[in-house]
Amino acid sequence: MNTLRAIDAAPDSACIRVRNVTHRYRRATRDALHDITIDIPRGSIFGLLGPNGAGKSSLLGLLSGSLALQSGAISIAGAALPGDARRIKGTSAVVPQEYAFYEDLSGRENLDYFAGTYGLARAQTNVRIERCARICRLTDVLAQRAGDYSGGLKRRLNMAIGLLNEPQILYLDEPTVGIDAESRRYIVEAIRELRGTGVTIVYTSHYMEEVEQLCDAIAVIDRGRLMLQGSMESLLQHEGEKALFLRLENPAENLAEPLARYRAEHVGYRDWNLDVTLDQLPEVLRVIAQHGARIERLQHGVSRLEKIYLQLLADGAASESVQS
Repeated sequence: MNTLRAIDAAPDSACIRVRNVTHRYRRATRDALHDITIDIPRGSIFGLLGPNGAGKSSLLGLLSGSLALQSGAISIAGAALPGDARRIKGTSAVVPQEYAFYEDLSGRENLDYFAGTYGLARAQTNVRIERCARICRLTDVLAQRAGDYSGGLKRRLNMAIGLLNEPQILYLDEPTVGIDAESRRYIVEAIRELRGTGVTIVYTSHYMEEVEQLCDAIAVIDRGRLMLQGSMESLLQHEGEKALFLRLENPAENLAEPLARYRAEHVGYRDWNLDVTLDQLPEVLRVIAQHGARIERLQHGVSRLEKIYLQLLADGAASESVQS
């Protein structure tokens, strides 16, 4: 089974081009990445998705230059790896999932230290620190010891450090994992602000709703292989031609049987997913009304990313099982 699908690929506008890249770690029995080809549009937020161990971190390592390219080709903003690695590193930054700062230092002292590693002059350092603190909502806590920060503040400091060199390409590895709702909102707002300034952002996350809201395009990797890539808009529309989402004013368990012919799935307290053509929509609405349910929200013709993602991984697992 071939699960690879490309939707509205736009290589002419790509900032990052990955061509036929394969990578295998020493003593490994299988490739961490196998024949990966991806185009990442310039000035976009690009979601790199996949389960743990899929190969996302390996690809980020190759793009950022922390892993050596073994085969294939990678070009970033017109510069090629490995020959132009220094130039590429000078215009990009990685915000890792792990905290990458000194907990015994204050937020400002951390930013000041890492600004020094970029060789910034004092006046320039002060301007950069204020800008990064503003974007990541850290201004009021810069004097506090970083080790005393909440998990959300630590994530925001991690990101602020990554912005000090004003990167044109930013790699974000799970930037909102395990944090409070307020910090997640601040980080999402910061990502959108950066995209508005023309920064190209490669973003990994397991939060499908967040990815769906943020990303302009995505790629899904599983077991080192590219399963899907394309624009978010086209993907959701293409996969969701029959998708109907319903939110009812009150739960209605008695709908399961009458809606079974539409592959109805009760996905929440009041939420349902169905497969319904446009011609079938009036009859579905009649059935719902006949069973005493009232609709609070209805959306037809656009699928949800989480459903697409999980089905894609299931298809990939089934294909590998058959092949083995």
